[in-house]
Amino acid sequence: MGLPVKRRKQYISHKKRWDKNTILVEKDLVKNYALKNKKEIRRLELLVKKYKTIAKQLNRLQNPSESPQGVAFLNKLKEMGIIDVNTTSIDNVLDITVVDFLERRLSNIVYKLKLAKTPEQARQFVVHKHVRIGDKVINSPGYLVTLSEVEQINFRETSALFNEDHPERQLESVKEIIEEVELVEEKTMETVEASLKEEVTQEQEQVETTQEKEEDKQ
Repeated sequence: MGLPVKRRKQYISHKKRWDKNTILVEKDLVKNYALKNKKEIRRLELLVKKYKTIAKQLNRLQNPSESPQGVAFLNKLKEMGIIDVNTTSIDNVLDITVVDFLERRLSNIVYKLKLAKTPEQARQFVVHKHVRIGDKVINSPGYLVTLSEVEQINFRETSALFNEDHPERQLESVKEIIEEVELVEEKTMETVEASLKEEVTQEQEQVETTQEKEEDKQ
Protein backbone atom coordinates (compact mmCIF):
# COMPACT_ATOMS: atom_id res chain seq x y z
CA MET A 1 0.00 0.00 0.00
CA GLY A 2 2.79 2.43 0.80
CA LEU A 3 2.85 5.60 2.86
CA PRO A 4 0.17 8.19 2.15
CA VAL A 5 1.45 11.44 0.72
CA LYS A 6 1.59 14.13 3.39
CA ARG A 7 -0.61 17.08 2.51
CA ARG A 8 1.03 20.45 2.97
CA LYS A 9 -0.74 23.44 4.45
CA GLN A 10 -1.88 25.94 1.82
CA TYR A 11 -1.76 28.81 4.29
CA ILE A 12 0.50 30.29 6.97
CA SER A 13 -0.34 31.02 10.60
CA HIS A 14 -0.55 34.68 11.49
CA LYS A 15 2.11 36.05 13.82
CA LYS A 16 -0.28 38.63 15.33
CA ARG A 17 -3.20 36.28 15.81
CA TRP A 18 -4.59 38.05 18.89
CA ASP A 19 -3.70 41.62 17.91
CA LYS A 20 -6.79 43.83 18.11
CA ASN A 21 -5.98 45.96 15.05
CA THR A 22 -5.26 42.85 12.97
CA ILE A 23 -8.57 41.30 13.99
CA LEU A 24 -10.51 44.45 13.05
CA VAL A 25 -8.73 44.83 9.69
CA GLU A 26 -9.32 41.19 8.76
CA LYS A 27 -12.94 41.48 9.84
CA ASP A 28 -13.43 44.29 7.33
CA LEU A 29 -11.69 42.27 4.61
CA VAL A 30 -13.95 39.28 5.22
CA LYS A 31 -17.01 41.55 5.00
CA ASN A 32 -15.98 43.71 2.04
CA TYR A 33 -14.80 40.81 -0.13
CA ALA A 34 -17.37 38.22 1.05
CA LEU A 35 -14.76 35.73 2.22
CA LYS A 36 -15.80 32.40 3.71
CA ASN A 37 -13.35 32.67 6.59
CA LYS A 38 -9.96 34.15 7.47
CA LYS A 39 -8.20 31.08 6.10
CA GLU A 40 -8.68 32.59 2.64
CA ILE A 41 -6.64 35.58 3.80
CA ARG A 42 -3.93 33.22 5.06
CA ARG A 43 -3.70 31.56 1.63
CA LEU A 44 -3.19 34.92 -0.03
CA GLU A 45 -0.59 35.87 2.58
CA LEU A 46 1.34 32.76 1.57
CA LEU A 47 1.03 33.80 -2.09
CA VAL A 48 2.29 37.33 -1.28
CA LYS A 49 5.23 35.84 0.61
CA LYS A 50 6.03 33.58 -2.35
CA TYR A 51 6.18 36.42 -4.90
CA LYS A 52 8.19 38.65 -2.57
CA THR A 53 10.70 35.84 -2.05
CA ILE A 54 11.07 35.46 -5.83
CA ALA A 55 11.58 39.23 -6.17
CA LYS A 56 14.32 39.18 -3.52
CA GLN A 57 16.07 36.32 -5.30
CA LEU A 58 15.91 38.15 -8.63
CA ASN A 59 17.33 41.30 -7.04
CA ARG A 60 20.59 39.43 -6.51
CA LEU A 61 21.11 39.32 -10.26
CA GLN A 62 22.82 42.06 -12.21
CA ASN A 63 20.17 44.40 -13.69
CA PRO A 64 17.30 42.21 -12.41
CA SER A 65 14.56 44.24 -14.09
CA GLU A 66 16.22 43.81 -17.51
CA SER A 67 17.13 40.14 -17.17
CA PRO A 68 14.94 37.58 -18.97
CA GLN A 69 13.78 36.12 -15.63
CA GLY A 70 12.92 39.57 -14.26
CA VAL A 71 11.04 40.66 -17.38
CA ALA A 72 9.01 37.43 -17.43
CA PHE A 73 8.27 37.80 -13.71
CA LEU A 74 7.04 41.39 -14.07
CA ASN A 75 4.97 40.57 -17.16
CA LYS A 76 3.26 37.76 -15.29
CA LEU A 77 2.28 40.03 -12.39
CA LYS A 78 1.16 42.74 -14.82
CA GLU A 79 -1.08 40.28 -16.66
CA MET A 80 -2.51 39.16 -13.32
CA GLY A 81 -3.30 42.80 -12.48
CA ILE A 82 -1.29 42.68 -9.25
CA ILE A 83 1.10 45.48 -10.22
CA ASP A 84 0.70 48.48 -12.49
CA VAL A 85 1.22 47.93 -16.21
CA ASN A 86 3.85 50.70 -16.30
CA THR A 87 5.97 49.12 -13.56
CA THR A 88 9.58 48.59 -14.60
CA SER A 89 11.30 47.78 -11.29
CA ILE A 90 11.19 44.53 -9.36
CA ASP A 91 11.45 46.55 -6.14
CA ASN A 92 7.78 47.48 -6.58
CA VAL A 93 6.85 43.82 -6.13
CA LEU A 94 7.95 44.12 -2.50
CA ASP A 95 5.06 46.57 -1.94
CA ILE A 96 2.24 44.19 -2.95
CA THR A 97 -0.31 43.29 -0.28
CA VAL A 98 -3.16 40.86 0.26
CA VAL A 99 -5.63 43.51 -0.93
CA ASP A 100 -4.00 43.49 -4.39
CA PHE A 101 -4.92 39.81 -4.70
CA LEU A 102 -8.37 40.25 -3.16
CA GLU A 103 -9.17 42.80 -5.86
CA ARG A 104 -8.47 40.19 -8.54
CA ARG A 105 -10.81 37.54 -7.09
CA LEU A 106 -13.58 36.45 -9.45
CA SER A 107 -16.35 37.28 -6.98
CA ASN A 108 -15.00 40.82 -6.57
CA ILE A 109 -14.68 41.34 -10.33
CA VAL A 110 -18.27 40.13 -10.83
CA TYR A 111 -19.41 42.68 -8.24
CA LYS A 112 -17.31 45.47 -9.81
CA LEU A 113 -18.83 44.69 -13.23
CA LYS A 114 -22.29 45.24 -11.66
CA LEU A 115 -23.38 41.69 -12.40
CA ALA A 116 -24.39 41.38 -8.73
CA LYS A 117 -25.85 43.75 -6.16
CA THR A 118 -23.55 42.83 -3.27
CA PRO A 119 -20.22 40.99 -2.81
CA GLU A 120 -22.12 38.18 -1.05
CA GLN A 121 -24.47 37.79 -3.99
CA ALA A 122 -21.52 37.77 -6.40
CA ARG A 123 -19.93 34.93 -4.43
CA GLN A 124 -23.24 33.03 -4.51
CA PHE A 125 -23.53 33.42 -8.29
CA VAL A 126 -20.01 32.04 -8.76
CA VAL A 127 -20.46 29.10 -6.38
CA HIS A 128 -23.77 28.15 -8.02
CA LYS A 129 -22.04 28.00 -11.43
CA HIS A 130 -23.84 30.94 -13.01
CA VAL A 131 -20.63 32.71 -14.07
CA ARG A 132 -18.32 31.78 -16.91
CA ILE A 133 -15.06 33.12 -18.29
CA GLY A 134 -15.15 32.62 -22.02
CA ASP A 135 -16.51 29.09 -22.52
CA LYS A 136 -15.35 27.81 -19.13
CA VAL A 137 -17.65 27.86 -16.08
CA ILE A 138 -15.78 28.85 -12.92
CA ASN A 139 -17.31 28.00 -9.55
CA SER A 140 -14.40 29.16 -7.39
CA PRO A 141 -14.90 32.72 -6.01
CA GLY A 142 -11.20 32.89 -5.18
CA TYR A 143 -10.13 32.41 -8.81
CA LEU A 144 -7.64 35.17 -9.71
CA VAL A 145 -8.83 36.90 -12.88
CA THR A 146 -6.22 38.18 -15.33
CA LEU A 147 -6.60 41.44 -17.23
CA SER A 148 -7.35 39.65 -20.49
CA GLU A 149 -10.13 37.59 -18.86
CA VAL A 150 -12.14 40.50 -17.49
CA GLU A 151 -13.92 41.17 -20.79
CA GLN A 152 -14.85 37.48 -21.08
CA ILE A 153 -16.77 37.34 -17.77
CA ASN A 154 -20.50 36.82 -18.16
CA PHE A 155 -23.33 34.55 -17.07
CA ARG A 156 -23.51 31.19 -18.83
CA GLU A 157 -26.17 30.89 -21.53
CA THR A 158 -28.20 28.19 -19.74
CA SER A 159 -28.45 30.27 -16.55
CA ALA A 160 -31.60 32.23 -15.80
CA LEU A 161 -29.37 35.20 -14.94
CA PHE A 162 -28.19 35.37 -18.55
CA ASN A 163 -31.42 37.23 -19.33
CA GLU A 164 -30.90 40.95 -18.69
CA ASP A 165 -34.56 41.29 -17.63
CA HIS A 166 -34.00 38.98 -14.67
CA PRO A 167 -35.08 40.72 -11.40
CA GLU A 168 -31.67 40.20 -9.83
CA ARG A 169 -30.04 42.16 -12.66
CA GLN A 170 -32.28 45.21 -12.48
CA LEU A 171 -29.75 47.28 -10.55
CA GLU A 172 -30.48 50.64 -12.15
CA SER A 173 -34.24 50.35 -11.67
CA VAL A 174 -33.76 49.54 -7.99
CA LYS A 175 -31.49 52.56 -7.57
CA GLU A 176 -34.01 54.79 -9.32
CA ILE A 177 -36.81 53.55 -7.07
CA ILE A 178 -34.71 54.22 -3.98
CA GLU A 179 -33.88 57.73 -5.23
CA GLU A 180 -37.55 58.43 -5.95
CA VAL A 181 -38.56 57.26 -2.47
CA GLU A 182 -35.91 59.49 -0.92
CA LEU A 183 -37.13 62.47 -2.97
CA VAL A 184 -40.73 61.81 -1.93
CA GLU A 185 -39.67 61.61 1.72
CA GLU A 186 -37.76 64.89 1.43
CA LYS A 187 -40.74 66.61 -0.21
CA THR A 188 -43.14 65.31 2.43
CA MET A 189 -40.82 66.53 5.18
CA GLU A 190 -40.63 69.95 3.54
CA THR A 191 -44.41 70.18 3.22
CA VAL A 192 -44.89 69.07 6.84
CA GLU A 193 -42.38 71.65 8.06
CA ALA A 194 -44.04 74.37 5.97
CA SER A 195 -47.50 73.48 7.29
CA LEU A 196 -46.21 73.50 10.87
CA LYS A 197 -44.66 76.93 10.36
CA GLU A 198 -47.95 78.26 8.97
CA GLU A 199 -49.86 76.89 11.96
CA VAL A 200 -47.39 78.49 14.36
CA THR A 201 -47.60 81.87 12.60
CA GLN A 202 -51.42 81.71 12.59
CA GLU A 203 -51.47 80.94 16.30
CA GLN A 204 -49.12 83.84 16.99
CA GLU A 205 -51.31 86.19 14.95
CA GLN A 206 -54.41 85.04 16.83
CA VAL A 207 -52.66 85.62 20.15
CA GLU A 208 -51.58 89.11 19.07
CA THR A 209 -55.09 90.03 17.89
CA THR A 210 -56.66 88.85 21.16
CA GLN A 211 -54.11 90.87 23.14
CA GLU A 212 -54.87 93.99 21.08
CA LYS A 213 -58.62 93.58 21.65
CA GLU A 214 -58.13 93.26 25.40
CA GLU A 215 -55.97 96.38 25.43
CA ASP A 216 -58.63 98.34 23.50
CA LYS A 217 -61.32 97.31 26.01
CA GLN A 218 -59.21 98.52 28.89
